[in-house]
Amino acid sequence: MLTWNFLSTIVIFSFILLQAVRWVLLPQFMDIYYHLLTAQGFIQAGGYSGWDFWQYAPVGRVHIYPPFFHLILSGFIKLGIDQVVLAKLCEVLIPCLLLFVTWNFVRKFYSQRLAFFVVLAFFTSNSFYLSLVNHLPATLALIFGILSLGQLFKSKLLRSAILLVLSFYTHIGISFFLFLVFIIYGLANKDNRRGVFKSLGLALILSSPVLIKDIVSLKYISTFGFNLIEVGNCQIKILELILSILGVILAFKRRNKYSLFLSLFFANLIFLIYPYRFFSGEGYFTTLIFFAIFLDFLYSYLNKKLLFALICVFVLLISPTLIMSKTGEKAKSSVSIKFFDSAFFNMLFVKVETLWYPNEYLWAVKLVKENSTNRDAVFSTIDLTGVTISSLSGRLSANALLPEVMPSKAFNPLLTSKIIIFTIMDDPLVVKSIEQALRLVKIGENRFFIVYNNPNCQARSDIPKAGIGFKPIIVSALILGLLYIFIKNI
Repeated sequence: MLTWNFLSTIVIFSFILLQAVRWVLLPQFMDIYYHLLTAQGFIQAGGYSGWDFWQYAPVGRVHIYPPFFHLILSGFIKLGIDQVVLAKLCEVLIPCLLLFVTWNFVRKFYSQRLAFFVVLAFFTSNSFYLSLVNHLPATLALIFGILSLGQLFKSKLLRSAILLVLSFYTHIGISFFLFLVFIIYGLANKDNRRGVFKSLGLALILSSPVLIKDIVSLKYISTFGFNLIEVGNCQIKILELILSILGVILAFKRRNKYSLFLSLFFANLIFLIYPYRFFSGEGYFTTLIFFAIFLDFLYSYLNKKLLFALICVFVLLISPTLIMSKTGEKAKSSVSIKFFDSAFFNMLFVKVETLWYPNEYLWAVKLVKENSTNRDAVFSTIDLTGVTISSLSGRLSANALLPEVMPSKAFNPLLTSKIIIFTIMDDPLVVKSIEQALRLVKIGENRFFIVYNNPNCQARSDIPKAGIGFKPIIVSALILGLLYIFIKNI
């Protein structure tokens, strides 16, 4: 006899299998190269550095990103794990882990049937799936948050706090989201209020170093969500959004049971300052929860297996999406509708675009290593190219990702970079004029890149000593780990 757990297992296994099949196309997104480059910076500094000297080299900028994910990457790199393999593993495993953890949480504390519909809802949005793969620290922080809530439900407050601390040390946006979830849930539940606030309070105390760092660094952030280019590029799931609103109404009618999910709903409004993330990224996590609640209600109300099967097919294959995008120099807006845009449909039937071309990139990495030192900067006319090649070659980058934080001062990367990489998209006349003006020496060319050595570059970056070395970080991690393992009933 088929059980809800068995059906969920089939869906989860299918997700893992489809992820594994994409191995050769990974790394698929640009963010992982930023994280790898940051991990390399930590290794060069000897631990956590609050100054981002590995981007916008040689002038650098303040480093505001929470360090947990980068410290983990640093550890694996120091163990000799190939960076490309490490990036592939992260993009395959972390989204799968979020799916499993969410399913397990809903199954344990609500019902197996609702857990199945939550798992099914994960496949409804391709943009949400892609955000899980691209925004890996946010995905990881969400995993820690769900695990923290699971321990809170078991009244294991210390464990809940430790897991929440890991979220705070992993991603700024998700940590503030979870902070609001705990606050709202504590206020809404008189019986659990003391335990919720004890767990949250302890987490805040243990996370105070990174929280203070974030607050102090706000003055260095030059732009926020509404001003980023992604603001005009949203994929809105029309049907799921409407049905999730009905799910909110159903949950409100049973608010004693679904008070946590309602807390997620209200806390989720924080993502409105980043419209893309609200509709298409991490904010969709709450949407899929309430969409699943509606499907669960619909199944219990009709209780017809044929209708249930049709719903599953519809969710997995047909997923109407309102696509809003801005293109061109004047940022003209365009709106279109795509009817087959579920994650399942795209993973199974749509040809995937990849940013990873190993022959071309690894060839360029080899040239960079042979013609520079670890204190030299690499610059490309495309930020992603510069950061990618720098991260894989162990060099500093005159480019940067994470555009919210600007360089500490103005500089000309063409003058301060030892290696300059042009691409086939650059105007040949402009490339030639720069080559002649700076007396660059061409050291290689392939179908994507033209690599130059800048022999007149005298700029070198200083590698600052880590603010916190690896040894005290490891000791602190061991203490938290031992507390989590051996103190179970607090």
